[in-house]
Parts: sequence; C-alpha cells; structure tokens
Amino acid sequence: MRRLFAVFMWLFITIVVANFAHADGPREATLYKDPLCTCCAAYGRYLEANGFKVTVIDSVEEIDALHARYKVPAHLEGCHSTVIEGYLVEGHVPVAAINRLLEEKPPLPGISLPGMPDGSPGMSGYKQGAFPIFVISDDAKPPLYSIE
Repeated sequence: MRRLFAVFMWLFITIVVANFAHADGPREATLYKDPLCTCCAAYGRYLEANGFKVTVIDSVEEIDALHARYKVPAHLEGCHSTVIEGYLVEGHVPVAAINRLLEEKPPLPGISLPGMPDGSPGMSGYKQGAFPIFVISDDAKPPLYSIE
C-alpha cells in the first residue's frame, strides 16, 4: 500500500511540476501560415490548448523566408512554419516532440513532420500510424528526431 501511495504521489508531483514549469508565463510561438489555410489555424489553436501563446502571421512570403533562413529542404516542408525559442517547427508536429526539443535544447535548427498527415494536430481524419518527426537537415535522408 505504501508503494502504491508513493507511486501516486510521484505521479501527482510530476504532473503538477510539468503544469507549473512555466509559471512565469506560456512559451511564445509564432506561427507563419497561408491566409487561406484552415488546418494551420487549427494547429495554432492546438498549441494554445497545450500552453503556448501563439502569434499568427498570415504570410506565404514569410514562410518562404523562414525556409531559406533555416535551410529547410523541400521534402521537409510543412504547410506552415512555427518559430519557438529559436527553433523552427515545420508542419503539424505533436506537442510532445516540441516539448522534448525545448527541454533538451539540441544544436539543430528545428524539427519537421512533413506533409499533412491525417489525424496529426490540426488535421482532420484519424491517425493511421506513427508520425516520424525529422531533424531539419539538408541530408537526403534526414535524421529521425522522434516517433510520435
């Protein structure tokens, strides 16, 4: 019984600490999207629901400029780009991968979930399988960052 109580308390404390880790305010995210895209707006709402303060910029030109600045190859481009704490998050990346990126702070430009997979955050439909999240890299076969 004591062991069960200890496990319960550890879980409770972990959840409380995670929810208050940014007590000084939510993390800032700037989402660059096509003005006509509805899934990009839905992704912004997803980030907000997960504790981010999202600023939305409707500008295809800004997305193109980000792709150039971060050297995003065409095969890793998403339909929108989000800058969070200097990292580029390309496409409909689940928040678990983003949080890992922000906690670990690896020396890379960002991460990408290319395309618009069904069931990914902000997209309709049902998730058909695991989402491979890639490191933004100019490698023909980019490194895998995580599987969500």
